[in-house]
Amino acid sequence: MKKITYSVAASALALGLLSAAPAHAGPIGPAEECGGVGQVTDFRVSGHTGTDTGPLTLDAGKTTRFELDFRAGLDHGATQLHVRTRGAFGEFAYTRGAIGAVSAGETYTVAHEMTPSPLLAGQDLDVRVHVTGDNNTWEACLEFDVRITA
Repeated sequence: MKKITYSVAASALALGLLSAAPAHAGPIGPAEECGGVGQVTDFRVSGHTGTDTGPLTLDAGKTTRFELDFRAGLDHGATQLHVRTRGAFGEFAYTRGAIGAVSAGETYTVAHEMTPSPLLAGQDLDVRVHVTGDNNTWEACLEFDVRITA
């Protein structure tokens, strides 16, 4: 399995996204695929297990690592990771360009970390993480609900 990692900074209102060293993570249950020519093979969230149900609960100000494994459906010279967060504040979308090439049939991991702003405490968010390749072709997509606690 190949790993694709990245590093960015996001706005104070939205979720902060940063790449970091690997964290212990377990599979997570309440996530749904939302399309793509590839296939999501696993999704892990640090501090959570595959038996979790309902919205994923994250603590404001605490960093949580997300890892999405996918099997590429097509060859791409470059891929991009997109994260869209929707809540009472509106919608915040982030795109990280050129995170790496992929080959059809190979499995890759994209990882990012979320640090919810204290301004989001008490809010429920809809989060979508998806990977695109050449010509904006969707490779893999996953959506999940997040509840931010103080």
